Amino acid sequence: MPYYRCGIKQAKAYMARRVVLGFNVNVDAVKLAKPGELDALELPDELSSLRECAATGEQREVVVGRGTLDFLLENLGYDYLAIGGQGGQAALAASRLGVESYLHLAKRCRLIGELLDERVFVPGEDGFVPAKELTEECTPAMHYVIEFKKGDVHFGSAVPEATRFIASYDPPVAELSIDDAFVELIREEIRGIPKGVISGFHLTSPENAGRIREVEKIIEEWKELNPELFLHLEMAQYHSERVLLEVRRRLFPIVDSVGFDEAELCQLTGEDELIPALEEVSSYAERAVLHTSHYSLCLSDDYPKQVKAALQFGSLLAAFRAKHGRLPSMAELERFSPPKPCRAGIVARRELLKHSFEKGLVVVPALYVEKPKATVGLGDTFALGFTLIV
Repeated sequence: MPYYRCGIKQAKAYMARRVVLGFNVNVDAVKLAKPGELDALELPDELSSLRECAATGEQREVVVGRGTLDFLLENLGYDYLAIGGQGGQAALAASRLGVESYLHLAKRCRLIGELLDERVFVPGEDGFVPAKELTEECTPAMHYVIEFKKGDVHFGSAVPEATRFIASYDPPVAELSIDDAFVELIREEIRGIPKGVISGFHLTSPENAGRIREVEKIIEEWKELNPELFLHLEMAQYHSERVLLEVRRRLFPIVDSVGFDEAELCQLTGEDELIPALEEVSSYAERAVLHTSHYSLCLSDDYPKQVKAALQFGSLLAAFRAKHGRLPSMAELERFSPPKPCRAGIVARRELLKHSFEKGLVVVPALYVEKPKATVGLGDTFALGFTLIV
């Protein structure tokens, strides 16, 4: 823990107290898979990668229609409902830390408000209001999340690593629906907001790729109103190469950092090898942030001590959530007794630092939780923590 103490110290001294978040929020219906429970199901074609997810321990996310979502709900049910989407996950994590978040919602449904905290603000009739005050009865986007435990046997083999399979029914994100009320109201707040996280473009359909230009205009306006705004773009597994290229072309040049996991980095660069992939992405991203289950790293021109503290803080947040299955307050994070740094992360750090990059490299081993109580939202939690104090 002493190695990570500077992350806490940096957060207590410099953590942003307000953050803007967009553009994807949904409700997660979470199913904790029991061994063998799924084996007898005749899976729809849209769920064909479910077996591969369990066999490899690698996360999969697929876009599904309403029929497949209904199939899962009717045949498996769910264990609990939770807020989902990068925007929703970040808003909840920020609120628990005492940070106010201004959250974009494509649909202002009462159910979404019930799953958020009092420090999350959304557009109301006369300005931003707490999300808890939402009253509209509507059907939000829903993602069905199947969580697999490490070692449990599914489809005849043991799951090598704790992972999840996400079946996304998300028409607002597919259409990239932007709420005009949010765009209008945030103009009055953005000058006093120092940090932001945007995401959610990975499920946008190819025919709506051109709408990334609308997001570009929104960000350019934010930056004009508040030149000090630090904006992080969190990636995901994109379902359309056209959309991915549009995000890279239009958004990468105007955001301050870009985050991704290993699979997302490979998709983004087309490189299978880590070092060439990092070299490429750092050539067109001002800050490149990779987070894995073993370590996190940042390539940037920033002061290394500050970057290390930000990576450590993000790692602490993610480790707490993995170990306890919930998000911490700052007081709980200060008392947290985390597991030891991941041995594989220590080895990876040593090997990575042998390479010379044009930008400065900082690598922090992850706090590896052997049997996490939660896997959903760990990357989003890390990204929020990193952004708040970098």
